[in-house]
Amino acid sequence: MIETTTLVVNRLSHSTAFQHLWQEWEDLDRKLTPRTPFTSPIWNQLWWKHFSRAGMMRLDEFFLHEVRTANGELVAVAPLMRTYEPGVGPLRMSKIQFFGTDPSLTEIRGLVCDVRHQDAVLRALVRHFSETEKNWDLLKWSGIRAEGIGQLSTAKLKSERLLPDYIIKLPSRWEELHSTLSNNTRKSIRKGYEFLERDGHRFALRAVGCEDIDDDSLRRFFQLHRARSSAVDMKQHRDNFHTTRSRKFLDEVIGVMASRGLVRFFELEVDGKAVASRIAFVLGGDLYLYFSGYDPDWRKYGVMTTLVVEIIKWAIERGFSLLNLSTGSDQSKLRWLPTEILFHDVVQSTASMRSQLALRSEVWRRGRLKSML
Repeated sequence: MIETTTLVVNRLSHSTAFQHLWQEWEDLDRKLTPRTPFTSPIWNQLWWKHFSRAGMMRLDEFFLHEVRTANGELVAVAPLMRTYEPGVGPLRMSKIQFFGTDPSLTEIRGLVCDVRHQDAVLRALVRHFSETEKNWDLLKWSGIRAEGIGQLSTAKLKSERLLPDYIIKLPSRWEELHSTLSNNTRKSIRKGYEFLERDGHRFALRAVGCEDIDDDSLRRFFQLHRARSSAVDMKQHRDNFHTTRSRKFLDEVIGVMASRGLVRFFELEVDGKAVASRIAFVLGGDLYLYFSGYDPDWRKYGVMTTLVVEIIKWAIERGFSLLNLSTGSDQSKLRWLPTEILFHDVVQSTASMRSQLALRSEVWRRGRLKSML
């Protein structure tokens, strides 16, 4: 058990964080469970490159902190920035927040920290920002496991979001997992295969390995993701890659992670044509399922369900121990009877009038964004 009083919090510069800290950060990231791509130094370095702002309306100041034990062991990385709104002027408001303020590309934001050490790390950071780094109006804590909320109990808090993530512990055989599913889910899976066969369609899973990922793989993914989001007679899904910046960001993330063997593109091909696609990150024994897309013309065949089934079979055959279905509560995830992990996002304010006004503005903006989705 790590004691808060033995932890040392340091603020790092951009060059120190992404040069000297890199190897320790990667070693820490490998120990996390469940793993996600969002805690890696790769993701965070590229996120800052593509999404940090330096304008008149908003200015993001690099504010990353590390947390170490007294003997120098790295316990946590807090990829933070201090955002000023507006970017200049005496009346600007400042808030400390985690990297990942993008249009849903970073699905989970927060500490890079073993959950067993989360409480001690949070206490150390709360103390540091209340005693040492006092130049802020709001402090936005993201991705906190439920048991860690108590460490912020002395602060003035406003709950902002409760984010569920869903994981499946994979058995050694597909049949073991299949037998635990509801009758309706098993029927839905069976119908997808039967309908394709009934209508004379040949299908296959194409698992595109890192050495074969190219511009065409990403182009097909963007096309299918856009096609699904633009379907008018189905539940609306947002096109998360409609901007040039978001596409360039994902392109570079895929390129760097693929060079390290950390990415797979899964495509369901019907009669030789890709009709569904999903990106996955290979993280040790974990497989993280990222965004997907499919051709709505193939909706009646349940091609997205079939693709997920084929991915699960692929993962089991290759000895993966955990499948992360990603965040968000919907039936396409719940049908697999997954384990739920809840992440809390809360906003901390001070007693000052300025801080309270900033909090009201933040809550109003958050509500407005929700209404637009």
